[in-house]
Amino acid sequence: MQLTHTANPVANFPFATYADVMYYLHTIRITPEDKQKVVHRLSEEISGKNLSRIYSRLDYLSTLKDDWDGEGALPVSKRVIDNLKSVLLISLDADWQDWLVGADANAALGLQSDKTNACISLGAKEFSYYARINGKRLGESHINFNSEKYIPISLNFNKFRAESSLS
Repeated sequence: MQLTHTANPVANFPFATYADVMYYLHTIRITPEDKQKVVHRLSEEISGKNLSRIYSRLDYLSTLKDDWDGEGALPVSKRVIDNLKSVLLISLDADWQDWLVGADANAALGLQSDKTNACISLGAKEFSYYARINGKRLGESHINFNSEKYIPISLNFNKFRAESSLS
């Protein structure tokens, strides 16, 4: 596949070779500093066990077809996968420690923290979360999705995990 300069990012292509990506990077205007950021980010995604695990899981979940559970479940929508990927792009590897990602029967993603039992449901346009921490119920439903709203919520659950492991 020969890439040409388009308004679409290379990530919209389902499969790209190393040569395709390098060609694309050299045809767009990118500063040396931004190239360093790209290298650093790709290194973190590859060497970071948590981000790598979540990306691999999303790759698998994106292959699910109609009725994947034998009970009529819908496949996870591309927009939902893209929503979580937009969060991953601005996350650190450590942010994803203890988080599990699974498919929901209604085309959404369910995220659960192993350590805090926090649950986040991520859909195409909204997300909801729930946790019971120190006997207190935390939660909110139907929050309009954007990465900047999502990150602080998951980080708060991670902060609780860190604090509870110190005690």
